[in-house]
Amino acid sequence: MFRSVILYRKYLFAALALVYLQPFVQGVAMTVVAKDIMDEMALSPDRMGLLGSIYLYTYAPSMLCSGMIAAWLGPRRTMSGMFFVSALGGLLFCRSDSYLIACLGRALTGIGTAVTMTSSLTLFSRWYRGEAYSSVCSAFFALGGLGAFFGAGPLALLNVAWGWRGVFLLIALVTLAFAALVFLTVRDWPPSGSEKELDIRSTPRDPATLSGILEGVRFMSRHRDFWRLAGWFIGMSAIYMAFVGLWAVPYLKDVYALSDGDAGFVVSMFSLGFIVGNPLVSWLCEKKIRSNRLGLAAAALLGIASLLPLFIFNGGLGYAWLIAISLSLGMAINAPNVIVYSSIRNLFGSRITAVASGALASLCFVAGAITQIASGALLTLGEHLGFSAADSYALAFSPFWLYLLVAVWAGFTLSRSCDPGHISPLSWRFILREKV
Repeated sequence: MFRSVILYRKYLFAALALVYLQPFVQGVAMTVVAKDIMDEMALSPDRMGLLGSIYLYTYAPSMLCSGMIAAWLGPRRTMSGMFFVSALGGLLFCRSDSYLIACLGRALTGIGTAVTMTSSLTLFSRWYRGEAYSSVCSAFFALGGLGAFFGAGPLALLNVAWGWRGVFLLIALVTLAFAALVFLTVRDWPPSGSEKELDIRSTPRDPATLSGILEGVRFMSRHRDFWRLAGWFIGMSAIYMAFVGLWAVPYLKDVYALSDGDAGFVVSMFSLGFIVGNPLVSWLCEKKIRSNRLGLAAAALLGIASLLPLFIFNGGLGYAWLIAISLSLGMAINAPNVIVYSSIRNLFGSRITAVASGALASLCFVAGAITQIASGALLTLGEHLGFSAADSYALAFSPFWLYLLVAVWAGFTLSRSCDPGHISPLSWRFILREKV
């Protein structure tokens, strides 16, 4: 199919970046259609928060298991099979005529989508040498972020033209196409004898055993830096999932009276901040300051500075200010994600990268689901207390401050083992075993 393994590796990266659009689209699609679903199904904010969080509640445990499944069955079979499940959930959701069926459809979508990141990271760890891993992941996350960009502005316009059911039908059909693409073209391992051409070292190709996976999980769960990284990632991801993933468009429409198109454009700027900031943050941390710790702490401080105007002016900001804040939040909350995963690999080695990354991400999605429900309940409380729309949303977003303070603390207290060029002494057993 390809004349060289180098050319195929480029294709593999492009294919994985393309399919990585899907979870980003799913992550922001609900905020685009939230008001329409609430109106059609007569849902209160707290019930809408539950519907939005169902996706995350199923995504989280699936993410935890997906790394183990990818290590056992292989990324190709894992991704293609679970994409089919995700598409089935999307078709069920867009045809739902009751709240229960809608929740079931979103649940299946979350289960099927969760394998994308961990399977891709597993493939990258096999096809790229360790020194190139961070750069590849940075480009992967940045290109994947285009999914969030297209999931906001353009989907808002499609929602106006087709309605929310048409939007989710399109997403389901595209997901089916991705399942076929992965099954037919992705290869789990480089061909034997291609290590020299790819500039990689030979690694064991035997499937991971259950005992080996459990050993990695035990080792990971006892590592303090894993929990500090979790503290940073949980808080920032929860803000993203609750604000950008569910309430951003309703907030902009209710408080600032923006149209669907204008609100979608503001939210898409968050994704642009992520896309532009991802390689920038990676370059700064890897090449300039040589510190993942300081980069994560600085990002949390930028998040605090970005949210302050929303609370201080509380509905009195101009449109240009909203665009600037969206860009800034995108850089602060999501752009440093690649630094988190790079730190994970430094700590644990590529042999259990997928397992550790899946565990970390699953914790984030649990926190995001809880925050979506909590923010919906707080918004309902504000309405019952007679608060204005601006004050009700300010109450709903108040937990964000705790998340940001924890993220600042976590960034400053990480050990140097997370920094570029450093390997944790505690991960020696895995590094020696895989010989990378």
